[in-house]
Amino acid sequence: MRKYYEELKKIEDFTSFDRTQLLDYIHRQKSEATAICNIGPDFWVELDYIIALMKSSLTDINDVKKEFFIRSVIPLMQKKINSIKSCWKILPENEFFYLRKDLKTFDDIFSHASNIANKNLNYFMPFPLFLNAIDSMTVLYPLLEKSCNTRTIVRYNYDILLTRYLVGDFSAQLVEIIDYLIWVQAVFHIAGSADQQEFRNQIIARLSAFINTGSDFKNGTEYSAKSFVLELHEVLTDINIKSKIQELLSSILGTDISVVECLRKITSIFMDPDISGQANVVRDLIIASDLASSVTKHIKESNNGALYEDIALSKALKSYFMQVSRYMFDVQIDMEVCRIFEIMFYLEKTLPSFIMHDDIIPLLENSIEKLNTQKERLTENLNGALDPEAAELFKAKMKQVYAGKI
Repeated sequence: MRKYYEELKKIEDFTSFDRTQLLDYIHRQKSEATAICNIGPDFWVELDYIIALMKSSLTDINDVKKEFFIRSVIPLMQKKINSIKSCWKILPENEFFYLRKDLKTFDDIFSHASNIANKNLNYFMPFPLFLNAIDSMTVLYPLLEKSCNTRTIVRYNYDILLTRYLVGDFSAQLVEIIDYLIWVQAVFHIAGSADQQEFRNQIIARLSAFINTGSDFKNGTEYSAKSFVLELHEVLTDINIKSKIQELLSSILGTDISVVECLRKITSIFMDPDISGQANVVRDLIIASDLASSVTKHIKESNNGALYEDIALSKALKSYFMQVSRYMFDVQIDMEVCRIFEIMFYLEKTLPSFIMHDDIIPLLENSIEKLNTQKERLTENLNGALDPEAAELFKAKMKQVYAGKI
């Protein structure tokens, strides 16, 4: 038995690394599995929270934690087990080996634990083995608010997606607060009262820390009158935003407001409430389709000069499309848009020779067809609310913003 546990320890040592190093891989696996298995992204967030509860209850085990695992955690596992089994059967092993392995581990823990519990043999529960099994997980190792791509969780919510994008140029600290609120909103309904109170305490602490963060003034030999004007604008913006966040914090301290209301109050700071998200979705479909059409035309004409302009436009648009637009589309259109920008990235890397593969034009033409079909379907529901010049104006604006960042 001792040798057996020594071998388990070796496995644990081998797999005990920082899973945040794998975030891109983990998020992509979950995103693709969401599309293939036709489940909502909240599924992965809730599952991660349940596994985190499992790990917490099995760490430094005592009688209270044993009772919590049996009475509280196992019923939560029960609610996920059918979806777990379904995903495990659907996902191809060659593409999702580690995710399938972790799903099977979850199924094995639940089956074993529930079987023992149902027979009232709780004293036979192998808690250390369960903990080692969780620690061996890769894709499903509990990461709480980092468990899933935040933008995937709020897919189709234009207000939050755009706010998060705009805040990204202002404060990484505020982006983290928005991400935390999004995660709390996703798991709040399955959390116990103690965790719900901890969520509230964390929100208060993070908002307070943001408000109390001082402005970072620049200094150097190249500091000019222009630098002063720009910095003054940033400071005034900072003061205004922190004043609004202070109002939100006062509301939280004064009464129990929901996480949804917290997010609404933050978006109202950066967003015009009259902005039509659906109209902008159609606008973005038009832009993506026009870009792909322009590239296709210029490749066929061997017009390298025009291709330079297409690449410059794609670089100006990429950040917005990858952080906002793609998450307003369904998963299939999302993949087409990502493919277009991947092709643009490839073309940029082949400058100045523009090495072309035979499949580039068919891929672009296929994407154009799908984007136009989606655009026509969505346009029917707009009732003429789309500005015919919106696409060109937006492209011009994004070029201007991108030029200012270079």
